Amino acid sequence: MTGALELIEVSVDYHRGGQPVHALDSASLAIGRSESVAVMGPSGCGKSTLLGVLALTIPPTSGSVLVGGVPAPSSPDGRARTRNRLLGLIPQSGAVIDHLSVLANVSLPLEYSRPRTRRRVRHERARQALADVGIGWAEATTPPRLSGGERQRVAVARALVNRPRCILADEPTASLDSATALEVTSLLISQSTRHGGSLIIATHDPRVAEACDRVLTMQDGRITG
Repeated sequence: MTGALELIEVSVDYHRGGQPVHALDSASLAIGRSESVAVMGPSGCGKSTLLGVLALTIPPTSGSVLVGGVPAPSSPDGRARTRNRLLGLIPQSGAVIDHLSVLANVSLPLEYSRPRTRRRVRHERARQALADVGIGWAEATTPPRLSGGERQRVAVARALVNRPRCILADEPTASLDSATALEVTSLLISQSTRHGGSLIIATHDPRVAEACDRVLTMQDGRITG
């Protein structure tokens, strides 16, 4: 069966202060369907770069990225379409938009889908995603009125609304207390994998990692375990 995401000998290189930086060094990785994978390592080890490559937001210097067994498009527009259609992203901050309602935040990925989803359908799917993460009651409010854990649930619902093949979460529990972090992690795993999707989560928290099916470790831009 074709996996959700795959990297084949992927490197990301750039220059900083005139010096070459190997942000990702010959990384190969396969993520199976319905699999949850934690990525651990010290700050600066390449976790965020790895997630950026998998999310098609950082183009590799060399190597190949496959989504559902198909090579990722090379053009920025093609990568954006694939990302919106097949991937769900949760950045470190959650990146919810404070002046929009919770319902509007969760509907955003559907606004950019092609062909565009009708408004009624967008709202129905957003409401279902909010119900799935336990905050259906919050659709009319705005994020500043929510707790940190509730804001992260909005970010999870937004990542789920397009029913993606894979969710990529970059330290989504870093700003949460221990109990809330484990609640959000459990929610992420159950909701992202229940329809055959996968989850990749970068984290410093060993308890978050232990909840996943598999743990990868990184050091100096390389996957070491």
